[in-house]
Amino acid sequence: MLDSALLQKLIDDGRVRVLDETLSTNRDARDWLMDDAQHGEMVIASRQTGGRGRLGRSFSSPEGGLYMSLILKTTAAPGAVTTLCAVSVRRAILKLTGIETDIKWVNDLLLDGKKICGILCESAFSGSESLGMIAGIGVNVYGNQLPTELQDIARSVYPDHAHAPIRLEALAAFIRAEILAGLAHLPAHMDEYRQHCITLGKAVYRAENGETHEGQALDTTNEGALIIRENGILRTIGYGEVSIRPI
Repeated sequence: MLDSALLQKLIDDGRVRVLDETLSTNRDARDWLMDDAQHGEMVIASRQTGGRGRLGRSFSSPEGGLYMSLILKTTAAPGAVTTLCAVSVRRAILKLTGIETDIKWVNDLLLDGKKICGILCESAFSGSESLGMIAGIGVNVYGNQLPTELQDIARSVYPDHAHAPIRLEALAAFIRAEILAGLAHLPAHMDEYRQHCITLGKAVYRAENGETHEGQALDTTNEGALIIRENGILRTIGYGEVSIRPI
């Protein structure tokens, strides 16, 4: 159970909505943004029943994870914010636990080759008017409650909760502070993103129109798109599925 008083103490410059359970913190944050939410305000939940990832995938959200959605009044590209979030989560985990993690393009963090974090940044509109962006972040922090079918590809930072020297409230506050500070300096975080992105330099595979294409990941743009070489041709992939394992 999240300590709402502690969280609000750690975040003293904006409102935080703390929930025991919700369908999706991104959905809640979007509804709040349509009402009166301000830049830097946040929704956080102990668990989600309908968490989502990129490409419409479900995101397992059992208790023991950090599920937060940060409201950002920004016109930055979603890819730029996604990469900033990845760097911010990586910094927070390293600072608070001493654990090094890797970034997999574009929005996942890995520990020992298994996913511990997913990020979903979504623009919000009222009609044709841009209201800002919702940065949704889910981190598997405590416990070993992931579904059986995910245990070969995902894990928690601390499968044994008893040995975890970290509080979810502190992690959320640190991530939020890093994102808000980094927004003013985009794309200054990209050198760090590239340094820790294990996709770069690897053979990558992507599916298009029922066919699998193999190439080499060379770099990312400052907006978070992946630059790959396929059959001697440079391509810039801004969206879709790219794997470092054969599809």
